[in-house]
Amino acid sequence: MTLDGETISAALADLHLGHLVAIAALSGGTSPVFRLDFDSQVSVTLKVYPDSDGAIGRDSFAAGQLRHIGVPVTRTLLVDETRARLPFRFAVTTHLPGVAAGSLKAHPDIASLYRQAGSLLRELHEVAMPAYGPFGPEGIDDPVASNGLFMRRLIDDAFEQFSAFGAEPRLVDRLRIVVEAHFNAVTSASRGPVFAHDDLHPNNLLAVEDGQGHLTLSGLIDFGNARAADAVFDLAKCLFCFEHDAPGSTVHVLSGYGPIGHPDPDLAVWHYTIIHRMVMWWWLRRVGVIASADTPSDLMDRLRDVAFS
Repeated sequence: MTLDGETISAALADLHLGHLVAIAALSGGTSPVFRLDFDSQVSVTLKVYPDSDGAIGRDSFAAGQLRHIGVPVTRTLLVDETRARLPFRFAVTTHLPGVAAGSLKAHPDIASLYRQAGSLLRELHEVAMPAYGPFGPEGIDDPVASNGLFMRRLIDDAFEQFSAFGAEPRLVDRLRIVVEAHFNAVTSASRGPVFAHDDLHPNNLLAVEDGQGHLTLSGLIDFGNARAADAVFDLAKCLFCFEHDAPGSTVHVLSGYGPIGHPDPDLAVWHYTIIHRMVMWWWLRRVGVIASADTPSDLMDRLRDVAFS
């Protein structure tokens, strides 16, 4: 997608940002995102949202839950869903400095950044929420009071989609037995609903380097999956995503995170990771990254190991 400078300037005139001097596409997300630079030395971010996506309000609500604890997140300056200013739905936010942590894997201070990511996740999990459920533009959609009920809905949907996208019936049945065997022990020990990013990985973190070559976490982005959930459920997703993107990072993330609030943390992380792998597999099938149910996949290999070991 390309943007016309004059059109963008006219669309954002109410923000009084100055004269637009540069537009740069940013990487890391699934929707088009651009940095806009103005002669006032101010930069903002413009994110384009698909017509069928309800995330435009959800992103703003999620980021708003974190401002009071000092987590580096964007502040929304403008939301427009009318397509009157521009021919698409969009939001303009403050711009966070730094580059995606995923581009810094070879940096000599990368272990420190992974520990900072763990500490950041702990901060998110200190934000208590009133119920379990996905975020909407105004709050929690379809909230439920217990982690057991929340996870029951999520697990049932995960198995339905896993089957619908072609997982072999025998594997589905075996995984269901494994998941059910530990369901009560894992889900009943939740300490309550907290802010869960549900997609914390290196490409959703920004970092800057100081003059001594040390990395500092400078931004948390992309709240499309954010919800109120159990902290260990979210930690498991973070470790799963980090280890996929940056093998060997788990020990550093856990070092930054600290003690895991569950009587059997290893079991809980293992159990929740089964669900995260299933959801990731069917989602990649839906978007075509995994072409068919028979396409070789590490996700499926790991799930078979769990089911038939």
